[in-house]
Parts: sequence; C-alpha cells; structure tokens
Amino acid sequence: MKVLNERGAVIISHPHKPSAVNKELTSVVPLASYEYLAETSRAVLNMVGHNITVRFPKLKIVVPHCGSFLPLAVPRMQSLMPVMNNVGYLKGVDIAKNLEAFYYDLAGAATPETIRELLTITTPDHLLYGTDYPYVAEPVLIKNLSILKKNLQEIVSQNVEQVLYKNAQNLFEK
Repeated sequence: MKVLNERGAVIISHPHKPSAVNKELTSVVPLASYEYLAETSRAVLNMVGHNITVRFPKLKIVVPHCGSFLPLAVPRMQSLMPVMNNVGYLKGVDIAKNLEAFYYDLAGAATPETIRELLTITTPDHLLYGTDYPYVAEPVLIKNLSILKKNLQEIVSQNVEQVLYKNAQNLFEK
C-alpha cells in the first residue's frame, strides 16, 4: 500500500469467483447475486477496519456494484463502534474519514433504491458509471444505461453528467 500511496494510485477492485465453491449452493442462485457482493463488502470493511485510506491518504479505491452491501454494513459498523472499542477492536478507526477515499461504480442493478442507499454513505461526486463489460452483453448494457440515466435524473438531477463521466475524468486526472 505504501508504494501505491506514493504513486497516488487509483485501485479498481472487483470480485472474482472464489476457488472453493459449493456447487449445490450455486446451482440455483448464481455467485453474482450474492457472493460477489459479500466478497466486495468484506474486502472494503477490512480496509476500513485497518484504517487503510487514513494511513495511506493518496489512495483512491473504486468499489464495484453500487457499493455492494456497504450501505447496509457501514451504519452497522458505525453503531457497533462503542462496543467494539470497549473490547479492543477498531480502536482509532475513523470510518467516515476512510470512506472519503472510496468511489462506487454503478454497474449491476443501479435501481433508484440502490442509488439512494448508496448516497447514505457517499456523495454524488463519488459515483461512477460502470458496466461490468465484458460480462454483460452489449444490448443489456445499452438498456441498463438508459435505465441508469432515468434513475440518476430522478435522484441526482443536477449531477447526471458528473456521474456518467466527469467524476471518472476528475478521478483519473493527474
């Protein structure tokens, strides 16, 4: 992390199929429905728990899939902080400060509900257009973009262009 921080790196995270998968569990519900979101959330909460982006403030990290389960997990982590601190966990961890370094792509199901929940832990300038290409077929991508534009217009009407491309331009400018 030290070298990445020195370079002001933008880290794009994305889950991958776990090596040990119970085929019975995934025979009905695919990994993309749950496990990828859980894996992503675990990784981010682990970074927050280790104060990674506070310790390495030049890092920027892109979280996929509308923040995965983070809009649910972050408030829980915040509410448990006093209890955790009392038993020696998460001492000195600044959850809000850590979250400032995270950006969230809107690949996947960027429903109005999902976007609104995501905005409880971030701001519109940290939302990025995402597609999951090449895992999603082009006709689906085109349809999803149309739906996303409509949802963004409803939720962050002043920031649609910002989310669709300007935030990414700002993030990757050096």
